[in-house]
Amino acid sequence: MIVLAVAVLVTFAGGLWFLAHHKKEDVPVITDHKANGNGLPPKPEERWKYIKELENRQVTVPTPIEPSSGGEVKSQTQLTDEQRQLLEQMQADMRQQPTQLNEVPWNEQTPAQRQQTLQHQQQLQQLQRQQQQVQQQQQVQQQRQQLQAQQQQQRQLQLQQQQQRQQQQQLQRQQQQQQQQQQNVQRQSQPAPVTREPDVQTKPQETAKAKPAEKASSQRWMVQCGSFKGTDQAESVRAGLAFEGFESRITTGGGWNRVVIGPYKDRASADSTLKRLRSSGHSSCIPLSVGG
Repeated sequence: MIVLAVAVLVTFAGGLWFLAHHKKEDVPVITDHKANGNGLPPKPEERWKYIKELENRQVTVPTPIEPSSGGEVKSQTQLTDEQRQLLEQMQADMRQQPTQLNEVPWNEQTPAQRQQTLQHQQQLQQLQRQQQQVQQQQQVQQQRQQLQAQQQQQRQLQLQQQQQRQQQQQLQRQQQQQQQQQQNVQRQSQPAPVTREPDVQTKPQETAKAKPAEKASSQRWMVQCGSFKGTDQAESVRAGLAFEGFESRITTGGGWNRVVIGPYKDRASADSTLKRLRSSGHSSCIPLSVGG
């Protein structure tokens, strides 16, 4: 780069010298000579003299001195003011120190600088890898937290739905029990059907039936709908009867748990209840007499 600047400077100085040299030369003016008496033109002495001077002149090119040694380009030619200022400006620019760059190209680095550059690059790469790992860990942790939060919300929602179902089932049971109780109360408030026996035409028959009537007045009737060893089965049958509107109870005796309905005052009431039970699908129910 310095060699190129010196070459440009030399070329520029040579051009200035050439311009100054030719500017200094004055074109010879051929003076008019009076014609001799013979009428012939004078000899062209001035012209031949100018040509001879051009042939004998020695052109000397100034040898430049390197700017780094503090020398200046010297020329024997005389420069104009503008040319001299331009030349001084170029020489001043060449004397300035080159700008030091922070980053030195790889080919111009010393081994120590190359090692330091490699270490710096490795540290940067390691720092970038660490940052990437930290970011990945943070992303994984955030995804886990989001997944856990979603699972917890789903569990809470399922628990709430289960509680709502249980509450609805419990409310339905309570409503069924209330309906059964209302039906039982209505059934108990209804009077028992009375069966009238045909009028006896003869008094002997009345006297003959008087004793069985007295015996029947002391006899009670019940309807049994199952006899079980376990209380669970008996409770299940009792609950089914209650659901259909039949009020029953469990009696225990001899290791058996019997589900019975009643007692009734007469056989007709027991038969009426038995008929309703069989129409509801309880075909295993049977009438039983109690007392008397």
